[in-house]
Amino acid sequence: MPSSHPILCGSIAGRPGRFGVAMHNAAYRAMGLDFAYVAFGTEDTGGAVAAMRALGIRGLGVTMPHKQRIMAYLDRIDETAWAIGAVNTVVNDDGVLTGHNVDWIGAVRAFREKMDLAGKVAAVVGAGGGARAIIYGLNEAGVRVSVFNRSIDNGRALAKSMGAVFGGPPEALEAAGPFDLIAHATPVGFGDDTGCLIPEAALTRGVVVFDAVPVPVETELLRTAAARGCVAIPGVRMQLQQAAYQFRLYTGREPDLAVLEAALSTAMAAG
Repeated sequence: MPSSHPILCGSIAGRPGRFGVAMHNAAYRAMGLDFAYVAFGTEDTGGAVAAMRALGIRGLGVTMPHKQRIMAYLDRIDETAWAIGAVNTVVNDDGVLTGHNVDWIGAVRAFREKMDLAGKVAAVVGAGGGARAIIYGLNEAGVRVSVFNRSIDNGRALAKSMGAVFGGPPEALEAAGPFDLIAHATPVGFGDDTGCLIPEAALTRGVVVFDAVPVPVETELLRTAAARGCVAIPGVRMQLQQAAYQFRLYTGREPDLAVLEAALSTAMAAG
């Protein structure tokens, strides 16, 4: 099998990010591991998988636009990734590429930093792969889930496939509540987009509000939620928890979460 020194891991995305690079490499250094992590920007899913095989890359984090289409190029896909219908992590074991989905693990761990999930009621806004992973995780945690989405057909189909309730478009959130958790999982608010799909009236004091958008760290939704007395969870908390789980898959070791958090904070402060 091809190999490298140091052992190479990384991520593939249409627009590569730097938070994963900062966290993984800091954890490697802290534990004295001969690993390195690189973020690759590419639209070529098949080419990225071929490179992983040819270069012996140990692990890859997978983000848009690759999460669904990468499944056709892998040797194995674990049960959870099949259930969610998307892969966000690939592990190379002696040339055998296995797809995993740890989005749901990152989300649930991020939620549990702020709340006990058992028996709670949640609203998930969105009907894409991210929303599907979050719903899967909430189902596993014993949460009752309602789905809200701008496309009625897509939202209803997602809710039916995941054993959730379809609540209508995002504008219906206030009337359908109250909810213990509102999780936003659409691209609205990403980058230069300053939009917000969640009605302000639905953001009542004490509700936990999560925005899966990683950049900016403080989206319009989270700013509004915090101002109204909600508990705001930025998408980077999910990213941090994902990184910790991916680190274990790649290295077989448990990372020091404090090291990951410090690296993430430094990367965020750098802008």
